[in-house]
Amino acid sequence: MIYYARVHLVPTYPQFCPNPVSRLTNKDVADTLRLLADILEIKGENRFRVLAFRSAADSVEGLGQDLYTLHAAGSLTEIPGVGKGIAADIAQLLETGELAYLEELKREVPLGVVEMMRVPDMGPKKAARLWQELGITSVAELKAAAESQKLRGLKGFGAKSEERILKGIALWEARREERTPLGVARPAAEQIVAFLREHLAAEVLQKLEIAGSVRRWKETIGDLDILAVSESAEEVMAAFRQAPSVVDVLAAGSTKSRVRLASGLECDLRVVAPRHWGAALQYFTGSKEHNVALRELALKQGWSLNEYGLTATGRGSAPEGVQRFFDTEEALYDFLGLEWIPPELREGRGEIDLARRGGLPQLLTADLLQGELHGHSTWSDGQNSIEEMAEAARARGYRYWAVCDHSVGLGITGGVDADGLRKQAAEIEALNQRWRQEGVDFRLLRGIEVEILADGTLGLPDDVLAELDVVVASIHSSQRQDRETITERCLRAVRNPHVDILGHPSGRLLGRRPPTDIDLERVLQTCAETGTVVEINAHPYRLDLNDIYARRAVELGCKIAINTDAHSPADMDLMPYGVATARRAWLTAEDVINTRPLEDMLALLKSSSSSHRR
Repeated sequence: MIYYARVHLVPTYPQFCPNPVSRLTNKDVADTLRLLADILEIKGENRFRVLAFRSAADSVEGLGQDLYTLHAAGSLTEIPGVGKGIAADIAQLLETGELAYLEELKREVPLGVVEMMRVPDMGPKKAARLWQELGITSVAELKAAAESQKLRGLKGFGAKSEERILKGIALWEARREERTPLGVARPAAEQIVAFLREHLAAEVLQKLEIAGSVRRWKETIGDLDILAVSESAEEVMAAFRQAPSVVDVLAAGSTKSRVRLASGLECDLRVVAPRHWGAALQYFTGSKEHNVALRELALKQGWSLNEYGLTATGRGSAPEGVQRFFDTEEALYDFLGLEWIPPELREGRGEIDLARRGGLPQLLTADLLQGELHGHSTWSDGQNSIEEMAEAARARGYRYWAVCDHSVGLGITGGVDADGLRKQAAEIEALNQRWRQEGVDFRLLRGIEVEILADGTLGLPDDVLAELDVVVASIHSSQRQDRETITERCLRAVRNPHVDILGHPSGRLLGRRPPTDIDLERVLQTCAETGTVVEINAHPYRLDLNDIYARRAVELGCKIAINTDAHSPADMDLMPYGVATARRAWLTAEDVINTRPLEDMLALLKSSSSSHRR
């Protein structure tokens, strides 16, 4: 599944000119397509053409299969968002290592101008103006011009603009190389597992499990770990090395192999004996902090713990050298006097002490969610109609779904205004009436994702918001404001009596854009005071709030809503990422409002007494 076709991301370019001698990864091709899109955007080319290249880039990057294999099969056009024209561009890139059209564009627009777009809040229009009007062609030149106060002479720029640009450059320069987002890594691991299960008989592949930080649903990943139990290890290894997404074999052993995937990720597969499964799965899943604490606990009980099992140290009741093996994780944890600890909790945050006392929380599970409170349709930037989105929600067992298209005030999406909301209301009511007549237990809610403008006002007036069931308020613009300004801007919004949910509060895009410099502690305290629900946005490039702040929000008394922010039916499949983030935050069903039936959920929103809800 391709997850990112709708997100406009700020790309990084590890290389502007792929080496034609080297075999390109999917990410190399995606970066090239994004570079092409960026240059076209700087040139002011057709917006839809730019979006087409971005959509294709996102699909290629999220693709689990090697592009060379698809090209050889003549199947590039089967990639979502890749038509004949872009397929031809990709083919040329794979065959020659370069794209003739891109080379022409690079002669027109200096690559340093494209690089300037990586500075937070710069954007193509600003980069183009600075290049065309001041001759600035690199980030270094931009920094020098801002420091020497040369930008303020340009219309629309001032001292504050220079200050914001310098702050953005500092953020860009300080940013470390990101690990791979979970939303890229997990599908890659799942595809390997699916391939092995499909191509190996059950008697050969007895057990198979993703391990490591992917199993813990950590938001970014270093590399992939997969474990298996088999009496035919070499057969398993051979199949692993032949998986479609494998582009290079880095190590080929009898019980362990390491490969590089088309995504650029490296993946280890280990085959262990059945009696070592429990200890190995625990060892290769837990974080360093969790594993150290578990080993210390074992030592106190007279045992040394490693990936094979336990060995008596002679300091406990068992004679030195005695070994214990475990065919399940549960048996290992139980032997040490612990409840089984879910993988999402294995981060060394007090989970072992609680497991010893039998006090671990009953974590949220996806089947407990009864609906979503933030999704989009073709009324703004969604890809499908309200009815199509509603039917997709019904197919997933939801009992309600909130239509929350973008409001006016967010220029890039063509948001909905008051008149549009009234027309949309008629469409929603007609669908709800039809389902009532058919006896269907499902309801569409009228909502909006209203833009929090730069001064803290909202993109729609209060009397319009008062008519709605759900109001999600979010920040999408002016994200590099200073800490006090953006915090006060957000506080003004959550204090509005009509704002029910604060959407993706930090504004980050994993690996692409840092969070805003917002004081989340103050914001969450105010949300608790005002009864504003806080969102965990399940999109794997957001996961916002993250697990740390989601746990803090609940500690402060906030309620949480988990939403996929779906712009297509396929986006609803991203919900496990949001649920996993909630589980990493130790959240239970009680903490999440969309686990409740419709009327109970609505009663938790600010304007639950409004006449339109009765």
